[in-house]
Amino acid sequence: MDREAWKGVFSKKSPFFVVVSLAYLVLVGFLKWRFAPPVTSLWYLAGGILGVYFLDIAEVFFHLSPSPFRSVVFAAAFAGVSFFVVSSSGSNIATGLVLSLYLTLILWQIGEWQIHGNLSGWYQMVAGPVAVARQRWILLAFIGLFFIESFLFIR
Repeated sequence: MDREAWKGVFSKKSPFFVVVSLAYLVLVGFLKWRFAPPVTSLWYLAGGILGVYFLDIAEVFFHLSPSPFRSVVFAAAFAGVSFFVVSSSGSNIATGLVLSLYLTLILWQIGEWQIHGNLSGWYQMVAGPVAVARQRWILLAFIGLFFIESFLFIR
């Protein structure tokens, strides 16, 4: 990856997106460690910061267009993997990474919903068209699982 490609990864991310992600990471971290985070919590924060940019870096590095990460198939598979990591991994860096990646996927979907009023682009890998109402319910379930995973990490 050349220098311009790296710059593109970091400059195309909106400041709002970065602030929301960092605020989430800090809030969840403080709730987990009761406002007295240990030094090892820096691994959680490092994983979370990496997660903010990880999919963007992968898209540029592997020249992925259209992105396979912006699909319901990837989101569903990732939801399963992230649940496993959060519920059974003792690694703070892995947990920070998957929670941040999960939030990235949610923010991407919400952004697309605001622009297009649906997530049809996310369902291109599915055999047939998916009704907008079903897309909404699937998105809400995806967000619900994110809150469950966040709670599991905090407890």
